[in-house]
Amino acid sequence: MQQITEKDLSKIAKQISNKVKKGDYVFLEGELGVGKTTFAKYFINHLNHKFKKKIIEVLSPTFNIVQYYKINKKVSIAHYDLYKIKSKKELENIGFFDFEDQFINLVEWPKLLKKNNIDKIKIKLKYTKNGKDRKIYIENFGRFKN
Repeated sequence: MQQITEKDLSKIAKQISNKVKKGDYVFLEGELGVGKTTFAKYFINHLNHKFKKKIIEVLSPTFNIVQYYKINKKVSIAHYDLYKIKSKKELENIGFFDFEDQFINLVEWPKLLKKNNIDKIKIKLKYTKNGKDRKIYIENFGRFKN
């Protein structure tokens, strides 16, 4: 784990946004308020900038569970917040598995997803002991492993 600033988080989001494609997952793990949605904001807006779209406000999809972002004809993002989801059946009921191959899937609170055989990047954000600074740990799976 390495200590990061918000500027570092933006750089990491940009690097990862340049690697992913439809059907890929980015799992965002960590405590409340540690920066998962901030990462998603940078990630989505780096893609908007890359494809010459305007920078937008990215909110946590806590209440509606998923927020969709169409970047262009080929790139769309599904940003999930699964904090309130308690079972795999609930995931099925919200249609989580129906269109996953059509989006870049950003998933906050992915605890119910045991998908180790997919192309994903797992990002874990953690507060340091002082409670202000953050550390990041990144783990790659599938085609990102190499």
